[in-house]
Amino acid sequence: MEKNERLKWFKEAKYGMFVHWGIYSAIKHGEQAFGRDLMPKSEYEPYAFKFKPAADWADKITVKAVDSGMKYIVLTTRHHDGYCMFDTATNNFNAVKTGPGRDLVREYVEAARKAGLKVGFYYSLLNWRWPAQWEPEKYSQQFPEMVNEIHTQLRELMTNYGKIDILWYDGSQVPGYGCHGTWEGTPIKQKTAEFYQSQKLNAMVRELQPEILINNRSGIMEDFGTPEQHITPDTEGNYWEACMTINNAPGWAYLPFSMANKTPGELLYNLVNAIRLGGNFLFNVGPNPQGYVDIREGEALSLVGAWLRKHGEAIFGTSPGLIYGKNGMPQGPMFQYGMWTCRGNTGYFIFTYYSGEELIVSKIAPGIKSAVLLTTGQKLVLEKTTNGRTIIKGLPSTPPDALAAVIKAEFEGPPKMIKKYTADWLEGNFIPEE
Repeated sequence: MEKNERLKWFKEAKYGMFVHWGIYSAIKHGEQAFGRDLMPKSEYEPYAFKFKPAADWADKITVKAVDSGMKYIVLTTRHHDGYCMFDTATNNFNAVKTGPGRDLVREYVEAARKAGLKVGFYYSLLNWRWPAQWEPEKYSQQFPEMVNEIHTQLRELMTNYGKIDILWYDGSQVPGYGCHGTWEGTPIKQKTAEFYQSQKLNAMVRELQPEILINNRSGIMEDFGTPEQHITPDTEGNYWEACMTINNAPGWAYLPFSMANKTPGELLYNLVNAIRLGGNFLFNVGPNPQGYVDIREGEALSLVGAWLRKHGEAIFGTSPGLIYGKNGMPQGPMFQYGMWTCRGNTGYFIFTYYSGEELIVSKIAPGIKSAVLLTTGQKLVLEKTTNGRTIIKGLPSTPPDALAAVIKAEFEGPPKMIKKYTADWLEGNFIPEE
């Protein structure tokens, strides 16, 4: 299957849930506690028995994803600590043999399918349990076994759980990088794709799962890029998905007392920003050891979900919005009150700052034929000016939605930016199309 065909559903889906969950959730220091805090195996491994997923954890979290308006979900099947959330023949450090005594990946896949979500697997190539990750020169004899373990585990994941829609690699550091940067050791000179035999690995994955999407973190740009904690289009024209945490703390897993959670408005702003720039948005939650999403996080996600049920046509299945700038990046003080998404001849203006009563639309061609306030269904009045602007009138004086109001505008053709215009606009003359 060609890349464009594989990506079709993904580009329409737009919005997914990222779930960082594992035995580190019982430690409450974040997902990197093992390597970051230099916890010996003898200290870290007993937390597997404090990691006690509830019987309904998978149903709860997939239902929450649907309620939040998400169309797909990605779960950590193995993080940098090497603990497998699935049954594997490669070692005993997994959820079936150490700790819960259950195949949590199987429970997740079954619940996601029941909820109607596309299914994604996060998998870390990096495994801190190997001494060779920290001292590659001393333990280089471990390299073949390290790589073989990865290939075997991914074969298990691609074989034992039915159709999988996304493989989300992470931890692409080669041995010697340790936890962060290079300060823990001297990295080997091999590049990620060479060391992990990524071309062979991904070929095997695609043989077993022909329609699967694979991200760019195996050292090879496969189907999509993955800007992390920022929303930036791919400069080489590849499709992309921004991933971001719900809190502003340094970690992706369970942090019970985070004081820096994003507000519902911030969540929605980031979602809309990713969509109007032409990408997807993968929003992360860190469930507690029982597998439940924090109440505050859940409430914020539900508010965004309620907004999407009312305004979803402005997000799902749309194309990038009207951007003034190069390479898909905004430039200058354009549309300071909101952001556009588009579908055919229709444009959706999503207010980020409500201007009240009227909205001036300039530097866009062709003209607007009609407009409604999608939030309420109210028809709006259009006033055309001699220099090509449209003033949309009749908006409520106060915001009609607590998060963001949306105007649905029908243009005379596919809307596009006018990027060149003369000084004649100063005298009220029409600005010609570029």
